[in-house]
Amino acid sequence: MKTNHIISISLLVVFLLCWDGAIAQKKTRTRLKAYYEQLSNKDLKISVILIQGTGKKMANVQNAEVLLSTFNQDDEIFLTNLITDDNGEAELIIEKGYKLPINEKGYAVIKASYAGNDSLKAAKKQIKFMDLNVEISFDIIDSIKQITVTAFEIDSIGNKIPIEGVNFNIGVERLYSILYLEKIKTDESGTRSMEFPNDIPGDSVGILNVVVKVIEDKKYGTITKAAQIDWGTIVDFSNAHADRSLFGDQAPLWMIIAVFVILAGAWYHFILAILKVNKIRTTDQDEAFL
Repeated sequence: MKTNHIISISLLVVFLLCWDGAIAQKKTRTRLKAYYEQLSNKDLKISVILIQGTGKKMANVQNAEVLLSTFNQDDEIFLTNLITDDNGEAELIIEKGYKLPINEKGYAVIKASYAGNDSLKAAKKQIKFMDLNVEISFDIIDSIKQITVTAFEIDSIGNKIPIEGVNFNIGVERLYSILYLEKIKTDESGTRSMEFPNDIPGDSVGILNVVVKVIEDKKYGTITKAAQIDWGTIVDFSNAHADRSLFGDQAPLWMIIAVFVILAGAWYHFILAILKVNKIRTTDQDEAFL
């Protein structure tokens, strides 16, 4: 009988230990997102975002270490480690002089890895992309302004290979955003032109910053290219004299006169009321004296 009790207690202890271990080992799922962008100056920006949870309960993972590496054939090459900010984001700028190794298909591969911790699972993400060269040219043909975009790759011996079917968004840089004008796609020659508007405000001498962008292409990622041209309308930024108006610094004359009349009427009735009250009090005193 005692033996059975001892066995039961032992099994209970083992069960509780296994249960505690199972609870301790349960970790929250994490997701790692990675993005590639070629900037206008040909620098590369690698951005990562680390989040945890599921469904609507996703949250940013702050102060987490994310490792970035690339591949040379079968060898993994460590690039750097990043620490996520308050938004769970981190980024790496690779200067244009640095050449990432490419695989047999011509892709550069970047791997982002998060090792996890006692409460969060590990996560990793790979992105791959090809190098795409973008050129912008401006022409005036029969008084019509045209912008031409050229997309090409460069092979191992330096030849330009035109790329067909690349979608570009063409816009003009504004104060806090980009005003997109048109979306174009390159033809078999790797080029595409569009007529440029004549009524876009520029700076004091008409300079515009034209932006050409590929947005999250499956093969090339995000690419931004910018160029300046004096095709904008000239804007005078001097402080010109503003007429009187409701929304200006000087109110309209009719409003000033109306306010003056209302205030004068109010003070008139206020003074008149005081005089009436004083007259009533004086009359009461005279009657009491009599």
